[in-house]
Amino acid sequence: MRKLLRPQDILLLGLSFGLDVFEELSDPLQIMGKSYETMYGWMPERYKRHNYYHLVWRNLKTANIEKIEKNGQVYLRLTPQGQKKAHRDFPLLSMQQAPWDRRWRIISFDIDETKRNARDYLREKLKDLGFAMLQESIFITPHDFAKDLAEFVESLGLKEYVYIFEASRIAMGNEKELARSLWKLDLLQNTYEEIAEKLKDVYLTLSRGRGNKLNTRQRNILAKLKHTYLQILLCDPLLPHKLLPSNWKGEKVKKLIALLGKYE
Repeated sequence: MRKLLRPQDILLLGLSFGLDVFEELSDPLQIMGKSYETMYGWMPERYKRHNYYHLVWRNLKTANIEKIEKNGQVYLRLTPQGQKKAHRDFPLLSMQQAPWDRRWRIISFDIDETKRNARDYLREKLKDLGFAMLQESIFITPHDFAKDLAEFVESLGLKEYVYIFEASRIAMGNEKELARSLWKLDLLQNTYEEIAEKLKDVYLTLSRGRGNKLNTRQRNILAKLKHTYLQILLCDPLLPHKLLPSNWKGEKVKKLIALLGKYE
């Protein structure tokens, strides 16, 4: 998946049900309600407030997002149209939620140097879709991108150079170990653990203080951790749960953010 977040991406991802812990967010910049800090904390530091105001306004106008009211507070929420856009821009977010069919998709290609640009474009597309590289020209994923990928390959004029296979099982070896090695899950696990520990510290500090609301410092820390979480999520291949370690820390981070969100 793409690793650089534009403000538009942050807005849609933050409201996407693919990130259901952020499904409903307080109105930023006091456009319609109070407290913009939660959402504004995700914005790049140099992104001007009036630019973000126009970003929200444009998405309201194009019906990607809508206003709702809950307990006297105004919130922003993705519309069905906005959900489709988020899924189109970040297809892996919905892929992980679906049950795995236990099939692997493997793409192999031998593309002539005269079509180097198209070949490089194909490689980047595979990386964006979360494929792992088995060898230089062989990529693999457990997600069902076969049909869409075939259309993409044909649009590049590479149909005669590319083969797409589907395998129902691995004849030898452990699938979890394969996933751990190819997608470097140990490194990702450690990164999620670091975020989880920082979130836990915020929660413990809040509990010791017997408060029912985050203070300004805690809100700022949480906002930065949310932004970090989104950045890491876009590097996460979002593999089916059956391929992940049983103690996957990504789920822990998600639950802690949801828990702290109740105190914002």
